[in-house]
Amino acid sequence: MTSPALLVATALLALFVGAALPVLYQLYQTLKRARRLLDTAGPHLERALDQVGQAADRIDRIGSSLEVPAQTLRPLLETASNVGLAIGRSGGWLRTASWVGSAVAPAVIAGVRTFFSRAGVRRSRDDNRQPHITE
Repeated sequence: MTSPALLVATALLALFVGAALPVLYQLYQTLKRARRLLDTAGPHLERALDQVGQAADRIDRIGSSLEVPAQTLRPLLETASNVGLAIGRSGGWLRTASWVGSAVAPAVIAGVRTFFSRAGVRRSRDDNRQPHITE
């Protein structure tokens, strides 16, 4: 007859197989769906990767075509940068000059107005002193 240990081992094996079968079936179904998804998505992914590759090639060609003109513009851009830096450095000097100009300009304008208004007065006096010749 059978021993009790063999009966317990058989019962445990049956319990293990009974618990493992649904898990293995679920794993099989999941892998089957994943394979179906990869089979349908594969061509789409392949086309997308081809388009990405073509776009990268176009961008590379555009970059290559712009490289030579950029090198020819480099001295101009460096000169413009240097001029900008020089203007930036001379900002303090320009501010001082503008402050002096704004302080002195009203006095200079007033002096010029005064000079021209006196010259006009002198001309009118000189015109009054000249004898009129009548024929």
